[in-house]
Amino acid sequence: MAKRKRPITAGNVAFEILFILSYPFIAAFSLAITISVWLLSFPSRVLAFFGNRK
Repeated sequence: MAKRKRPITAGNVAFEILFILSYPFIAAFSLAITISVWLLSFPSRVLAFFGNRK
């Protein structure tokens, strides 16, 4: 087994924990952006739908 070049410090542990916990926040932020873009584009979709009807 390879030896670690750097010792494990409290900073390393805190960084690893925050790095793992950040994934749900990134996913939630991405979902919020997607929903907001969809909601903002919804009026133009409705106008285009009724505009194409003859």
